[in-house]
Amino acid sequence: MAHENDPSRLMNVHEINAQIPRKVRFDGSTIGALSFGLAVLLCGLAVLAWLSLDTAKKLHIQSTLLQDGRLVNGTITASFVNRGGTDVKYRFIVDNVLYSGHAEMSADDYSVPGDPHLISIRYLPADPRVNQPVNWKWASVWDLFPFLLLISMTAVGAKAVIIAQKMSNLVRNGLVVVGRVTGCTPKNKLFTVFYVFESQAKEEIEGSSDLQEEYEAGTAIPVIYLRSNPKRNAKYPVSGFRTIQ
Repeated sequence: MAHENDPSRLMNVHEINAQIPRKVRFDGSTIGALSFGLAVLLCGLAVLAWLSLDTAKKLHIQSTLLQDGRLVNGTITASFVNRGGTDVKYRFIVDNVLYSGHAEMSADDYSVPGDPHLISIRYLPADPRVNQPVNWKWASVWDLFPFLLLISMTAVGAKAVIIAQKMSNLVRNGLVVVGRVTGCTPKNKLFTVFYVFESQAKEEIEGSSDLQEEYEAGTAIPVIYLRSNPKRNAKYPVSGFRTIQ
């Protein structure tokens, strides 16, 4: 537990503030977390872009075929049930030439009524390799699931990067003052320490930080805050960052 004689009270805040803007480096744990966040963000964006382009391509094909396509019945050569419906492979003949294709279809409406071995195909006369089942559509719930999952992953990665950038800015440009602890509550293996401090504008600002040590109410505590936004603050020194002299 941090007491009244905590060495943090003896910090020379004038010397610390004279270093603004400080030279700041991430420590090992922060570098690891930031690298993970960046990896998740970049992978999420890459896969999301790939899925979006694939879906856009299919929708463009559908639009083109609706305008210029012709109809023919094809033969179903294989089908595989999945969570989103059925993956269907088919072939059809145009001008005595055999063409093939595949698509993910709804599980109950892809075959020709009355003949489960046939599927209605729309193809482009100029290039029958451009084809699509008449009943293909986007999207089912399972089509949306990968997009929602990737958006969530991307958001997690982006949040980690943004938080690291904001905290880096705080450590680099923040003003250090001595605040006072107003309360302390357990939080998992940490303690949420609540404090107040006086800003440069003589306003009393409230804040909190999750710390490894428990603090008594009334204990002095060093706090760093942004003068442009005093509500952005943390206990000083900030875990995960080190200042280069």
